[in-house]
Amino acid sequence: MYFSVFQRVSSLSFCQQLSVIWFVLWSQWGTEGAVVHLYVSPSGSDSNTGYFAILHTSKKSSTCVDLLQSKDIQGNSEYKNFFTGGRHILSDHFKHVTDTKVQQRLHEVARTKVLELDLMAVGITNLGSLTTYGFGHTTWTAPLELFINGKPLRLAQWPNEVYLTHLNSSTSYPCLMERKGRRFTYNAGGRDVAWTQETEPWVYGHYNPGFPTGGSQQGGYFQVINMLSELDEPGEYYIDRTNKKLYLWPNTPLQTLTSSDIVYVSILSRCIRIESVAQKLNFEDFTVENCRQHGVSIANGHDITFKNMEIKNTGSYAINCEGDCRRVSVLASEIHDTCGGVLIKGGDPKTLTSSEVLLQDNHVWDFSRIGAVPCKAFEIGGVHVTVSHNYIHHGQYTGIWWTGNDHVIEYNHVHHMCWNSSDCGAIHSGRDWTWRGNIIRKNHIHHTLRYFPGADVRGIMLDDEYSSVLIEGNVFYDNEVHANIGGGRDNIIRQNVMYNAAKYSIQVDGRGLGSSGHGVYLTQKLQHSLFNTTLWKTRYPELAAILQKHPTAPEGNQIYDNIFYNRPGIQRIHYVGSNLERKDYYDVHNNFRAYSPGDFWSPKDADFRLRCNAVQWADEEQFPSPVSVEDVGPQVPTGPNYLRAHRHPASARTTAVPVACDSSTVAPATTAPRGSYMPDGSSPNTLYPNIPKEGCWFVVDHCPKATAAEGTHKDDIGTQAGTEEGCLARAAQQWRYCGSSATGQVVAVYGPTGAMTVAGDGCFIAEYGCQTQNPGFHRDTWAEQHQNASHNEAACLARAAAQWASCSSHADRPITSIYRPTGHFRTAGAGCWIKIPSCPADHTLQGYFYDAWGATNLATGQ
Repeated sequence: MYFSVFQRVSSLSFCQQLSVIWFVLWSQWGTEGAVVHLYVSPSGSDSNTGYFAILHTSKKSSTCVDLLQSKDIQGNSEYKNFFTGGRHILSDHFKHVTDTKVQQRLHEVARTKVLELDLMAVGITNLGSLTTYGFGHTTWTAPLELFINGKPLRLAQWPNEVYLTHLNSSTSYPCLMERKGRRFTYNAGGRDVAWTQETEPWVYGHYNPGFPTGGSQQGGYFQVINMLSELDEPGEYYIDRTNKKLYLWPNTPLQTLTSSDIVYVSILSRCIRIESVAQKLNFEDFTVENCRQHGVSIANGHDITFKNMEIKNTGSYAINCEGDCRRVSVLASEIHDTCGGVLIKGGDPKTLTSSEVLLQDNHVWDFSRIGAVPCKAFEIGGVHVTVSHNYIHHGQYTGIWWTGNDHVIEYNHVHHMCWNSSDCGAIHSGRDWTWRGNIIRKNHIHHTLRYFPGADVRGIMLDDEYSSVLIEGNVFYDNEVHANIGGGRDNIIRQNVMYNAAKYSIQVDGRGLGSSGHGVYLTQKLQHSLFNTTLWKTRYPELAAILQKHPTAPEGNQIYDNIFYNRPGIQRIHYVGSNLERKDYYDVHNNFRAYSPGDFWSPKDADFRLRCNAVQWADEEQFPSPVSVEDVGPQVPTGPNYLRAHRHPASARTTAVPVACDSSTVAPATTAPRGSYMPDGSSPNTLYPNIPKEGCWFVVDHCPKATAAEGTHKDDIGTQAGTEEGCLARAAQQWRYCGSSATGQVVAVYGPTGAMTVAGDGCFIAEYGCQTQNPGFHRDTWAEQHQNASHNEAACLARAAAQWASCSSHADRPITSIYRPTGHFRTAGAGCWIKIPSCPADHTLQGYFYDAWGATNLATGQ
């Protein structure tokens, strides 16, 4: 969250009479430039050319379009066409600072470097105002800003590259909401003595813990900005609004200004404004720049296309289309150095009619230059916006934020998001049950990592019980958390590659189950929605039934057919909270765990084609080939023609051939975990060591119906069966033959392996000893009394895992549950074990053994 010490808010109004379309075109070629100003106004006359002052303007935008087609503008392929909302300032207007009072306020290193501009002398009086921005401020109008050679400078700040930490000590003032701002304490090492002379100081920073908590706390980090005394490095400037002076330290190679440097200050709030349900407009092959708010502002626009554009240096979103926008397309454009890329909403939720909005093949980067929250590359809403084949990178906050229904987000390349935020997702939505039908598929999402304190950042973030999105066929790598489900319902995560998470692959929770959930708010939103209409019930049947059960429970989520690779110790699925590992909450099944980067073609080159063990699993499961890096991002040249030589290079698969798959057996690096107390064939039978190593044998202690069968003797029927399973099945048969005595038992031992089982009544446990329990066979009295385990085989056998967990999951103390009426048993313990009757390719692999190769090479013991 971002905040300011002072909350000085003043409205900014400029050129309000230009309410249809207003723009300025600057055409430049070679080293010389020619400026062409074109204006459109509803109060103008068609007899005017549109070239001169605002009062001599064209009435209809078509006249302006004709001018754009004129020989003065068209006909030269070397033209660089700019629509600018700024004022060009010649370099000779900038002077070195001579005022001794100003010199004294500057750092010594800056006194010979800082230049001064008298804004009044160049006719600039509207300086705008700094206002609060950050969390809760979707759009923002910047004050006058400075740009040199097409790049923005920043307000003077300190620290220059890092942050100053709020103190949290017993001597600190509490953080208070006061009329003039918020109070906190810090230690600037005496540097703040100079701040007392500042007339308009601001603070930019974060509360602790990095997301809103209903009130501020001590802690967090911040920078001071807009201070002349902190103008101490190239690329910074300061505006003295009282004396109408601008001070700057140029960020040019010579750290001064020459006649070849192009300097602009922003004047207009919205460079192009389209209103009154404008339709059928095409904007193509030029730059829009230096706007205090939006590059293009649209209200209810229909059939408008932006193609091969460059929009940069705006105070808020490059393109803002509010209301009901239909068939608006932003194609193959470059958007950068803004505070937001494209904000657009459209379609009809009542009828679920598509907006037919298309954002495709764009390159969007550095789109949050002024602040992190709430600047997103794309913010979409309404019904069915398609976001495809975009290259989005290096943003302080979210890349794609969506609300509404039936959106498709596909084939995008998104990386290095959330780098100055926490509790953030590269692709993000939250706090709604009704935004159904959305699909996120076949994207590359990587390097979304957290660098500051606070909650985790995720590749895809489903916040605060967001429900019902399909996340399918994406490639995630090198994110803190690849994806999360924040307590919502009916979300599906399938057929994704999730490689090398820094913290967890997937994080899930049940936040709606507690009293601090958002159930009341979400239920109110639901009741005000259209979920009970016939159309919505048909389209979203799970939503129609949401109130029939526990709506805040995380029911109906599915995570399956995914491929995971993590370093040792990194969890694939992390459950935040207890009692969440339920099929009706999170149905996690049929996922593949890769234990080596060698299961992928070349991860360092973003080539995640499957190989080795992974491709074997994929072939069996019909897992689709992971989307390649060359198939995501723009598929056509981006930006105006004069920029295309400088566009980002196309990604391509590596041509390197990986090393051969390693299928060799390596001895375990650690000793094998202990086998079960009841001999299972993995080691010699120490309970009945005198049983011969051949045949099937009975040990009968009591046989009322056939006393001659008591004692130890060979079982001919079991021996003839010739298998371990056939022999052990004989125990229950013999117990029943003896009369199913409650006081007797029958032990069957298969001589070749030593494996055994016990038949009798009830549910028993075989163990080495746990807590106060001695080694041996014990009746599981608790399970018989509370779970009917003496008559319910499933309940009896399920006890092994629970008992082993209650005994601290000790590797040397496995526990076996035995349902004696059938002789069936189940063991819980450490490691991965393999049971195999025979192996024609390797006759030494027989019986039951610990997977030593898997433990060493695939970490199966984990």
